[in-house]
Amino acid sequence: PGNPSRDVLETSLRSLEDAKYAVTFASGLGALTTLMSCYSTGDHIVMGDDMYGGNFRLLNKVGKNFGIEMTAVDASNVDNVKRAMNPNTKLIFIETPTNPLMKVFDIKAIAEVAKNNHALLAVDNTFLTPYFQRPLELGADLSSYSLTKYMNGHSDVIMG
Repeated sequence: PGNPSRDVLETSLRSLEDAKYAVTFASGLGALTTLMSCYSTGDHIVMGDDMYGGNFRLLNKVGKNFGIEMTAVDASNVDNVKRAMNPNTKLIFIETPTNPLMKVFDIKAIAEVAKNNHALLAVDNTFLTPYFQRPLELGADLSSYSLTKYMNGHSDVIMG
């Protein structure tokens, strides 16, 4: 048995994304740390070069500590993502629109690159929420949110 409040929240998030599963964490960085723990030495992650600073630092520091190769690219040009891929690429992680520069990436095109290279695509959709953008419908494998921001509407909680 889980926590009834968390169960209701996860059911609501699944519904908003039309997703099969939803998992909540104490924070967005906690969610990203959990995702990073799925990868190991020798794996490669391609990430957008502009994103929330906490995410960028976590990916770089924790990734490197795990022996994961990290490549940051301007994903507003999908060719940059294609060029960054290698046989060990397991994940593409983007935030769109980005924080702070508000760059917008073509989720559908990047999802195609991921699938063609047997990698997953994770999209931080904090800024647009599923009301305006639904990454899973556009081909992403994972969609994440810092629930502190627009999903909560008040910035009075920390959740991810």
